[in-house]
Amino acid sequence: MKKYTGNFTTDAGKALKNSERLICSMDGEGAIYVTNGYLVYKMNPLEYAAVVQPVACCEAGSWSMRNGEKTEEPPLDLVRTFRDAVTACETAAALERCPLSLTVGKNRAAAVYYNADKDFTALYDTRYISALTPGFTLHSTSSKSPAIAYQGSEPFALILPIKGDDKTARAVKAYFTQPDNNADEAEALRAELTQAQNEAEALRAQIAQQADELEALRNTPQAAPAAEKPEPKTAAELIAARFASFPGVTVTIKGAQTSAPVVWLTGDTDPHADELNAAGAKWSNKKSAFYVRVA
Repeated sequence: MKKYTGNFTTDAGKALKNSERLICSMDGEGAIYVTNGYLVYKMNPLEYAAVVQPVACCEAGSWSMRNGEKTEEPPLDLVRTFRDAVTACETAAALERCPLSLTVGKNRAAAVYYNADKDFTALYDTRYISALTPGFTLHSTSSKSPAIAYQGSEPFALILPIKGDDKTARAVKAYFTQPDNNADEAEALRAELTQAQNEAEALRAQIAQQADELEALRNTPQAAPAAEKPEPKTAAELIAARFASFPGVTVTIKGAQTSAPVVWLTGDTDPHADELNAAGAKWSNKKSAFYVRVA
């Protein structure tokens, strides 16, 4: 079980780490507001000291920070932004969590919620959902609007949604609704939900298989290099050679002489994203590139 301070778990600090931008504001009642552009925490001084201060390394106040350095730009009015979002959600029904697990974009895990009152589906980054202490309720007016997290009647966090698709919305709706006059359609939607889950399992199995193949390549003795063109020798070189044929992709080995080199894949990687993910490559938001870490 995760440890927590007030309304936030230990994942709250992790969600802020490596954020390009952090902003802090305070209201006249001593509440502290902190955002990384995708969520806003409303905290008391104890929560700030436990969650934000170890990441930002500065006291609560009115400040902006980019890549770990304070800037002169004026902070956003987080207090007003938060209060406006709370006002908009005052009459919104609580969202229901769906057990469906989704991966969107470049390996971005999404938590799925449904609003039966307005009949819409909303997706949120699981990093931000896991930052909130269990027992909260999430309220939003639409799939594209900010969601407000409450503990009881107290709002304490704002989370922006991530983009979903029609197939996901239909599958989630089928999970929460009962067959009505069109039982065949409802059954078809439930089948889509099952298919989506099966596809996710198949993808995980494929990634695991690719990882095993990479491990086998590391442990396979290599023939002596030809005089004209040396063959790859190390595990890092083997992995680099595998991706070298991808058009537009530049392969670089960092730390080749160390015990844990990293193969970086830059350039035009978007057309090959699925193949790279399937081969075990991971996406680095910070460097906007794929990489494979050689243990």
